[in-house]
Parts: sequence; structure tokens; C-alpha cells
Amino acid sequence: MNSPNERLPLIAVIRGGLSGESVISFQSADRMMKAIDRARFAPVLVTLGAEGWSCATVDEAPLPFDPGTFRTDRGNGMERIDAALIAIHGTPGEDGKLQGYLDLQGVPYQTGGVLNMALTFSKSSTTGLLRQLGFTVAPGVVIAQGDPVVPEHILKTVGLPCFVKPDESGSSLGISKVKSAEALLPAIEAAFKESHRVLVEGAVSGRELTCGVLGMDGEVKALPVCEIRTSHEFFDYQAKYHAKDTEELVPAPLPDEVTRMVQERSAAIFRALDCRGMARVDHFWSGTGTSVHDLVTIEVNTTPGFSGASIYPKMLEVSGIGVPAVVNGLIAECLQRGR
Repeated sequence: MNSPNERLPLIAVIRGGLSGESVISFQSADRMMKAIDRARFAPVLVTLGAEGWSCATVDEAPLPFDPGTFRTDRGNGMERIDAALIAIHGTPGEDGKLQGYLDLQGVPYQTGGVLNMALTFSKSSTTGLLRQLGFTVAPGVVIAQGDPVVPEHILKTVGLPCFVKPDESGSSLGISKVKSAEALLPAIEAAFKESHRVLVEGAVSGRELTCGVLGMDGEVKALPVCEIRTSHEFFDYQAKYHAKDTEELVPAPLPDEVTRMVQERSAAIFRALDCRGMARVDHFWSGTGTSVHDLVTIEVNTTPGFSGASIYPKMLEVSGIGVPAVVNGLIAECLQRGR
């Protein structure tokens, strides 16, 4: 119990960002903010957007803010913010830039560090490293803006159907499923609108599974597996946030040995990539067996959505851990690390 005169640690929930995912970021930040224990921590909202930085109370009343020192004034002079919860999806919260800024300020945060975030933000870098580490991933070809595009070479490597993805984006923005050679170039052009590099990846058939992983209290814990079922061609932005017939089954109706395989693979990837806090690992399971090749890892999300429509909080609830325990536990870890 804090004494009446004891200052509660000042916690910034950082939202916004510079991508099309900013609207989801505001929803994630709201969910985090509601879970914070006000008897232990004093939260404020910090918004970062194209127009710059701003700070506000929980009730959205503006507060003075100095981004040069990461301090705010709640009426008693400028105070240093003690820790941050990053709720930005996409740049700069998911690609290591914000983490680097906070490192320079000496402010601890709940996500992975600069290298982990920069690496996992690039789909091709993530799958390339996972392939080197022995994890099964789909075949892929990377194209940089300005590179010559030879559809015959690409399709010889990845086949049809295939997925064309912006190398650096989230929420399935700019992703296309390509079923014919004629559709490849338009899909690549669309992906370049979201990122300066594009990944063309072989389509994997099977059941779409995703598994949250939590790093907290010195342990790495895989959460209940979720199976995604959608009538869309794939789990795109509309299917994630707007489609009424999308199903997210937690726990996934799987044989126990398959559930264990998915959880063990997800936790192993979390450790191998030096993730921290919360992450989600996406896979496809062939539906037939439990060999390493029956499970293909697609992506790693190191700032998973935390909105009411997001999968990760559902996994926390089904696991019995719950959202408040994780949010407050991660804040406490940040403060301990900061000391």
C-alpha cells in the first residue's frame, strides 16, 4: 500500500504511429489503460503521430510534454516518465525506432529491444533467420523497389497460388493472394505502396493457427492456440476487424499433440528471436501429422493487437491469466529493469 505522500510511478501508454494501423493502436492503448492498477501506477497517454507528440490524462485532458526529455507536467512541475507501454502497431512502435528513442531516454518498455523489433518487423528477415535456425517456413522471394521483376523466376521459386506481402507492414495491409501469373505484377505494385520491399511467398494450405507467447516473471509461456476460420481468401484486414463470419476459436479444436507442437514451436521462436513481453506467432498446420514439416511458420508479431477484436487478449482470458495481471505485471518488470 502506498503512503499518501508517496509518488506513484508515472507510466506512459504510447499510441498512434505513422501507419494505417494507428486506429487499432488507439483501441489497444485504451484496453491497456483500463487494465492499469491506479493504486500502484499513475498512467498518462502519450500520442505520437505525423503532427508530432502530445500528452494527456486518462480523461484526455491535455498535459504539457517535452519529447526531448520524455517528461510531462501534471501540475507539480515537469516529471520524468518512469516506464512505457508501447501500443503502436507499425512504425515507429513495431520497427525498433521508438525503442531506440526510449533507450536513449533511459525509459524501460515492455516490448523487445531495437534489434528484435527491427528484425521481426521485416517479414523476409524474420523468415530468413527462422529458416537458418531450422524452423519450417514457406519459400519466398524478396524484391526491393527498383529491382527488375521477373515473374517467371519468382513463380518458379514460390509457385501458384502465392502471397504478395509488403515486407514491413501489419494488420495484413497491402497483402494479396495471387492465383495467376497475370495477377502477380499488379499485386507487387500494390504491396510497394505500403513498403519499399516486397516478399512473394508460396501459399501454404492447411489450418491457420496462431499462438500467443508471454515472457514475464522470468518465464516464457505459450498461451492457448487459436484457430482462425474465415470465408475470405485469407485473414486480411476486413476479415480481422469487420467480417461477421470470421471465427477465432480459442482454444483451437486440435489433437493434444498438435497443440503441444504449436506451443513449443512458438515459445522456441520467441526465445530464438530474443522477444520480450507479448508476441504472437502465426502458423499453418497441414492437418495430417506432427513432423516439423507439418507446421509452417508464417509470421511473428511482436506488438500484437490488444483491442476488443484482437486475438491476444482472448488468449490471456482463456489461459486464466487475464489482461490486468499481464499489463500490471509487465509494468512492474519494466520498473524493475529500469532500476
